[in-house]
Amino acid sequence: MSTLSTLVLLDPTATDGEAALDLLDRTDAHIILVVLLSGPASRSLRDFARAEDTDMATAGWRYLEEVVERLALAPDQVLAMTAIGPSAAMALADIAVANDVRRILVPGCTERYEPGLPAMVGRCTDAAVLMAEHAAA
Repeated sequence: MSTLSTLVLLDPTATDGEAALDLLDRTDAHIILVVLLSGPASRSLRDFARAEDTDMATAGWRYLEEVVERLALAPDQVLAMTAIGPSAAMALADIAVANDVRRILVPGCTERYEPGLPAMVGRCTDAAVLMAEHAAA
């Protein structure tokens, strides 16, 4: 029997783009961190990649490595990945279905580029979808 995972969407574009990490708890034995390399959520990565004269994938991996290091979890507890596609909801649903995900955690800032994201993902998977609160303006 495989361990169920918790999928966490990170948005390096927003100041509260890591707010979904605050929803993690002791029951989250295996965590999948995801950064989108396409769409509005990737804007800051695109800027960073341009400034560093590198590609989007490398920029995404550098960001994920920084987050993984800050989390300081066991290496077998965290999987970091990048995703690309026309819709954040579909990218998350595809990853959730392929990885036995029980919970999907998204930052509240996703509402600005894909309104209704939790409901859309929820229609495509059996995983519970939770949205972190928006940061106070």
